[in-house]
Amino acid sequence: MDNLLRQFIEVATFKNVSHAANRLCLSQPTLTHNMKKLEENLGVQLLVRSSSGVTLTEYGELLLEQARMMQRIYDNTLIRMDLLKERQERSLKIGSGHAWWHMFLRETFEAHRHQYPTANVHIDLGNHLRLMDLLLSGDIDLFIGHEIQGLNPKAGVSFLPLLSSTDTCYARTGHPLRGRTVGQEELLAYPHVELTPDEPRYQHVMEDMQAKRRERLQLHMTERVVYSTNSVATAVDMLAATNGIMVFPSCMQDYFARFEVLPLRLKEPLRKGIVGIYLMREKGEDPHITQVIELMRRHMEQNRHLLE
Repeated sequence: MDNLLRQFIEVATFKNVSHAANRLCLSQPTLTHNMKKLEENLGVQLLVRSSSGVTLTEYGELLLEQARMMQRIYDNTLIRMDLLKERQERSLKIGSGHAWWHMFLRETFEAHRHQYPTANVHIDLGNHLRLMDLLLSGDIDLFIGHEIQGLNPKAGVSFLPLLSSTDTCYARTGHPLRGRTVGQEELLAYPHVELTPDEPRYQHVMEDMQAKRRERLQLHMTERVVYSTNSVATAVDMLAATNGIMVFPSCMQDYFARFEVLPLRLKEPLRKGIVGIYLMREKGEDPHITQVIELMRRHMEQNRHLLE
């Protein structure tokens, strides 16, 4: 808003140039000169000066009414611009495996939402190869997932380890294998429920797909019936309706127990992996991204007793 108009509002409000000058941190002669300049610019008299102060002419009353309206519009515009700036600068697009959303990312989202209530946030849950593709294309800022073996080193990404995770086998409470210790070979007779399976279209992020193929051979996936989905709710329904078995992080036991889906007792432990944060190297120094990563680490530490 024009400085002369702001000064005029103060003079008209106090009806005294000296008091208005003190409020504006200006000298009285400077403010008097500026009011005369405003009158000259508009070609009308706005103020009638006297020994007791100033009064407004009809022109002055009209200008005061309109100037106050302009000031409200201008101040509201600045507020809205600040909100828009916060929304753009504090917006977040995060990817995650389903387990990590439930274990600590949800709390990070809540903390960020309370700190920046006007900022946009998008959470993308799914397979880590798909999330890597979204990261490389700039559609997400970072994602949480297992360390990807065989990742192309030219991808330009950083991996920040968070925790060690162990998988287990989940099945419904009435499953035929329930109630005894089960060997790996016994699992092969039952369907495999696969949550967020790898998709061929995202294999370009890998330099070496042999690690993925070995993983599938270890699970004997080629010999089993497979029910696959990208939805936790659907996976739970599949487990409840069939004799299917799902390999998933053991830290999700309490969550699946709500749906009467529990771990099987195994003779040999399943794979152990490192879970961490993937982000583009150039974003490693971004203050907002580093702040979000610290939030994640804090909430992960608060829930470590559930994660181990």
